[in-house]
Amino acid sequence: MRLFRRDENGFVLVMALLVMPIFIGFAFVIIDIGRGNNAHSDLATAADAVALAAAVELDGGVDAIPRAKAAMANLQTNVSMLARGGPDMEISLVYEDVDDNEFTVIFLEDIPEEDTTPITAEFLIANGTTISTDAKYVYVRAQSRNLDTAFFNPANLLPASVPVAAVAVAKSVSAICDIPPLYICNPFEFDSSGTYVGDELQTRFAAGDLHGRMVRLHPKGSGTHAPGNFGFLSVNGSSSASAIRSFFAGNRNPTCVATDTVTTKPGAATSISQGINTRFDIYEGPFSNWRNASSPYIIGPAVNVRKGIRPDVAVHGPNVDINDCVGQGSSGTPGDDHLNDVTVGWDANATNDYVYGLADNDAMSAPNLGIPGASIGTGDWPIEDYLSQNYGFAAPLVSAIPNSFAGSSSTVGALVPSRYDVYRYEISSGLYTMRHPGEMVGGSPSGESGETMCGPNKTHPIEPITATDRRVTVAAIIDCGTVGDGGGVNEYPVNAFASIFLARPMERTAPSVDSTIDVEIIDITGFGGNGTLDNFIRAEAILVR
Repeated sequence: MRLFRRDENGFVLVMALLVMPIFIGFAFVIIDIGRGNNAHSDLATAADAVALAAAVELDGGVDAIPRAKAAMANLQTNVSMLARGGPDMEISLVYEDVDDNEFTVIFLEDIPEEDTTPITAEFLIANGTTISTDAKYVYVRAQSRNLDTAFFNPANLLPASVPVAAVAVAKSVSAICDIPPLYICNPFEFDSSGTYVGDELQTRFAAGDLHGRMVRLHPKGSGTHAPGNFGFLSVNGSSSASAIRSFFAGNRNPTCVATDTVTTKPGAATSISQGINTRFDIYEGPFSNWRNASSPYIIGPAVNVRKGIRPDVAVHGPNVDINDCVGQGSSGTPGDDHLNDVTVGWDANATNDYVYGLADNDAMSAPNLGIPGASIGTGDWPIEDYLSQNYGFAAPLVSAIPNSFAGSSSTVGALVPSRYDVYRYEISSGLYTMRHPGEMVGGSPSGESGETMCGPNKTHPIEPITATDRRVTVAAIIDCGTVGDGGGVNEYPVNAFASIFLARPMERTAPSVDSTIDVEIIDITGFGGNGTLDNFIRAEAILVR
């Protein structure tokens, strides 16, 4: 017995047996930590994905929250390792707008300025919103079933159940490149009682309320929404008229900026017409001797430049050729019956000259319950007159021209094809190359075709630019009545961006009448648009928490 007590053989085994429960416990703890980390990572990925899917829909539209919920419901994510075995080893998570869903989603108007400030339950209650136009952020908390641990609680020898969750907060951001130097006052900013309804812009566009409506920009004198602001924006930090003119002519603005705000460029900047008019085969000012081969950027006309201006045939003899260009000096005569002046009315020159541009709407008036800065058309426009005056017996039927808002029942938008619809049909059918087949003056056609035939200094015609549509550009839409009427340089928040069709060049119709920029809105950013601006606006969702 004495020898047995002194025998040290097997000591390590005894010690190992004594500490083995501790080692096993640590092993279970390490396994549980690994499983917990894996499950948390899966939940974090799920929360991030759901938050990003929702955030990209938060564009300020009146149905942003329903669209965000629909986007979240289209996602399926998985979380693994919450259970020790069985069918719950991997669980599929799908968002549903019901109680006790794995995802708790709250739309927020704001979040704390400092990232270190926690988003508490009280903060969620105070800043949560169910109004789509107020939702700027989305808070998502992902939590499925609890983690079943392998470690036994020493007190009751039962496995523990540990909750695992992850939180993500996201918002939508967007950027715009080649920022356009033009803005338009929102024609739907107020209702008839003066209540702000500018957040319905996308809804009104989708309903056809902007279809085929002429918007006349750059008004005369003090007829602007803010003193000194004529609807122009600065380009690449520059407010010079030459910078804006060069952008319209063909120069590029290489910067991309956030779409939230734009900076105005005060001043009438009448020389801007020289840049815009190059798109219509008119070359004046610095472009009158332009040489694309040796100049800093390329200028050029659109494919179809029919604009309602009679060629200068009286000056250059009986043949309509390269010299019959318009807009240079006194050359060219605006055609009749297509300018519906708010004061004068139709038929400004009272001459039947078989030259008929894309006409104004049946009614032209100031928009926005008296907010100045433009006039806007209402109802149809004389599409039949345009076709018959330009094409005579060869004119197509109106029903043959695709209508981008066919079936619209709008009471303010046009029910016939828009001017842009007609313009694109003329190109696709080759009709734009025709002159009126019946009219002749002195044995020579005096009408107009849409073919380009001019060039700087009336020589060497410039080939049309086909990579992009030169008669389409983009403008910011501003809630002019809400931002105030302060003059000078202003930072204006943007309601939306719109692609616009240049219906006419900037030409004075009378000596005392300033040039205007006459456009038609084609598409709009946001949920109500047709998606043609997706490549122009770079919209994405980002995680902020």
